[in-house]
Amino acid sequence: MLKRIDPRQLTWICQPKLYILSSDKLLIETEPFTDLHPHGNSAEAIELSLVPKGSFCFSARVDFEYHEQFDQCGLILYENGKRKLVLGTELRDEEMLKLISIVYHGGRGDLAIRDIGSAVKRMYYRIWYRGSAVRVQYSFSGKRWSDFREFLLREDTEGLKIGIYACSPGNSYFDCTFSAMTLEEDNYERSREIDSLLSD
Repeated sequence: MLKRIDPRQLTWICQPKLYILSSDKLLIETEPFTDLHPHGNSAEAIELSLVPKGSFCFSARVDFEYHEQFDQCGLILYENGKRKLVLGTELRDEEMLKLISIVYHGGRGDLAIRDIGSAVKRMYYRIWYRGSAVRVQYSFSGKRWSDFREFLLREDTEGLKIGIYACSPGNSYFDCTFSAMTLEEDNYERSREIDSLLSD
């Protein structure tokens, strides 16, 4: 069953000072010297109603206006309360944006990077889960998707949750908007309906 996620149901781990919530989007303005540290200090949130059952596909659109090096935002997959996957973009310089994914194993992060142009201001993400397998996809349009990463979770995994993050590790700030968040459970293959929602 496919459902839209209402951002007003978000419960913050570390609540930013400046944000705007509506029924279909969340706008965040980051603060300087915030980073995705293990104990907060970032604009990070968990969607409490977003505790998937069985196989699922979570999709989201993220719009951003980075200002300085290392500004970043994206999605997080939690496994039993700990970060398992961080997926997003990070500004490296005036010409280069990095699409990044970090998969954590026993406290250590396995990083994958893909270079994209700094002119990109919008990304679409998908996190698929089926059995113990996770597949991560991205899109620039919400219509044509590319595989980015696949990895396995423990067979007995429980407590998967999905969150968002946005932070400015340097002396910077920027606006980013999370919208078109959808969750489809128990159907790994069906994606056309999700595509139509994201492209609205």
